[in-house]
Amino acid sequence: MRIKPSLRLYFFIAILVLGTSLTLVFSALTINYFIEGLDTGMRGTMRQLSQVENVRDGHPVRLINFQISSQWKDVPADIRSQFSQPPTTPGVLQKKLIGITLFSPPKKAYFVIYMMNNQGKGRYVSKVFNKETIKNETKKGSSHFTGIMLFGIGGLIIFTLFLFLIMNKMSSPMESLINWTKTLNDKNLAFPPPDFKYHEPNELAQIIHNSLNSVQESLNREQVFLSYASHELRTPIAVIRSNIELLNKMNDVEPLGDKQQKILQRIERAGFTMTHLTEALLWLGRDNAIPPQLSVIKLNELIVQLVDELSYLLQGKAVNIEIDTHLYHIELPTTACLIVLTNLIRNAFQHTQSGTVSITQKHHHVIIENNNNDPEVDDEALGFGLGLELTQRLIEKFKWPYKTQITSSGHRVEVSFTQTNE
Repeated sequence: MRIKPSLRLYFFIAILVLGTSLTLVFSALTINYFIEGLDTGMRGTMRQLSQVENVRDGHPVRLINFQISSQWKDVPADIRSQFSQPPTTPGVLQKKLIGITLFSPPKKAYFVIYMMNNQGKGRYVSKVFNKETIKNETKKGSSHFTGIMLFGIGGLIIFTLFLFLIMNKMSSPMESLINWTKTLNDKNLAFPPPDFKYHEPNELAQIIHNSLNSVQESLNREQVFLSYASHELRTPIAVIRSNIELLNKMNDVEPLGDKQQKILQRIERAGFTMTHLTEALLWLGRDNAIPPQLSVIKLNELIVQLVDELSYLLQGKAVNIEIDTHLYHIELPTTACLIVLTNLIRNAFQHTQSGTVSITQKHHHVIIENNNNDPEVDDEALGFGLGLELTQRLIEKFKWPYKTQITSSGHRVEVSFTQTNE
């Protein structure tokens, strides 16, 4: 399972790495300055001892554990064994530490320097620290190096704890902002955002609140408009249907011609379609509306009927229709199923100028595919936004499996009218 990146974790690790790096660098500098300080003190002591008199060839002088010699061969043998060549540059301290670590002093240390006294004579000042000498000098406390490292580690621990507290202090308002954002809905948007203690999260909360308010207002306006439009459409639809009923009664008295009856039947079906469309708009515009009633329909007969009603869209086009349906009864919201199939078939007919439109139905699964032989047709110019929008909304509302695919010469749409508990 992949862990999503977190700004909080990234910032914490970045500052911790920076603090650790600074702690290590300053600890190393402290150790270096400590050693430089010891070397400077050793060099100063040796410079003063180089002025000691009565130093002759073959007669070195020993003073406070330092040996002052006038020639290299008088220097102690263990010093000469550690340095292959005698120092020749005055004032340059030569040293060699044996067995040194960060947490313990060296087992042995060798120091030698070549100095010129006031009479201009050369002197070799040397000193050897063995294990017993170093132990006696450090027995009152631990190694200075150990102290420096422990001080650095302690400082790093304090820095980490302080950083953790700061991170919690900084992230607490943002976590509160996230939790508040998750609870936002159309009801509590009427209340102003809470105070998150700091200017930045307060400003971000206000931006989120204003944006969601604007979106909610737009949705409310659309729902009100949809509701009003649907209600207003009911009156002309009722007039059309009442006049159709009147024409049907007149047809019983004085029968119309075949063409006139077909026209009347088409007007009647269009009136029913408008009624269903208005009901669907009203239902989609209300979240708590009563869902459409279910009824048993013959899916294969409905497809054939819709193809016949929409065939006028293919007049003047070289389009071949291929229909493969099988008898199948299913209980569905009739209006929603009718709107979806009508829009999908209409879309295929409108977007095909010459070619083939195939409709396959097996059980509750329907496939509509068009193969257009005219590649120069602008599909965007043939669209019908409301129908496609309604189709998408209805499919999402009833959770019908839906898949669309762009092919080399058209579109392929698959929809399964599964039974729902809506």
